[in-house]
Amino acid sequence: MQAGPLQLTQEETITLLRWARTALRAHLENAAPPSIDKTSLPRTLREHAACFVTLTDGGALRGCILDSFQPHESVIRNVARNVVLAATVDSRFAPVRLDELDRLTIEISILGRPYPIPHSPPERLAAALRPEVDGVILTTTFGTSTFLPQVWEQLPSVDVFLSELCRKHGAPSNCWRTKDLLRADVYQVNHFSEAGAE
Repeated sequence: MQAGPLQLTQEETITLLRWARTALRAHLENAAPPSIDKTSLPRTLREHAACFVTLTDGGALRGCILDSFQPHESVIRNVARNVVLAATVDSRFAPVRLDELDRLTIEISILGRPYPIPHSPPERLAAALRPEVDGVILTTTFGTSTFLPQVWEQLPSVDVFLSELCRKHGAPSNCWRTKDLLRADVYQVNHFSEAGAE
């Protein structure tokens, strides 16, 4: 059985979202990052996990990032790191300004460990995917890219989903059907947002 994403209580979810906003505000105000008192944290928030952080403004993407698929620090530290990176290093956007902060919504996806699935022939790959459940990582001769499970909402067709995932890292849209596809991995997430935590 593959390791699924870390599960949190409602209180832990709210704590993590508040911590993300506190860390981002501190960065935008050029203040020292908030210190973490491990002794006061629930055990779950001290566990290592990889987190994808997304910022939206009125529903429009404002920045997102995942620093590593491999867990390398506590979930609360990883969220604090990635919320700042999402606001500052997503090359598609100018860095977030302090006067934007109150308009932004923070979303967090805690990733389970990725695991490989068969990718040849392409029909086998397409049949193995579970829309709205699986996040997908494609590695091709052109590079690597991922879509979170939430992306299925915009791209419900498996063929379109995989084609857009190829295009995301600059590969031809049909690369998942060719020998250029080197590896396919899937993972699941625990996804939550400030919008749903109120």
